[in-house]
Amino acid sequence: MTLNKAFAMRVSNLLVKNNMSKYRLEKESGLTHSALRYIFNETNKDVKFSTICKVASAFHMTLGEFFDDDIFTLTNLYFE
Repeated sequence: MTLNKAFAMRVSNLLVKNNMSKYRLEKESGLTHSALRYIFNETNKDVKFSTICKVASAFHMTLGEFFDDDIFTLTNLYFE
């Protein structure tokens, strides 16, 4: 799977785990509605590092904690 898809899946799982809405994630992260829509619709091929940082921060996680998920195992990802 692509990094963007893995990122979207991780964020979706964290939203459920934290009982958080996408709207609240927008407010906590400072990302726009369209930015999140592009992520979840997999419109963009690559996720910006700054976006990953903002989302991790919104969940009160370090980057290490955010990426500490089997979804990010290199054997699960492919890069174009």
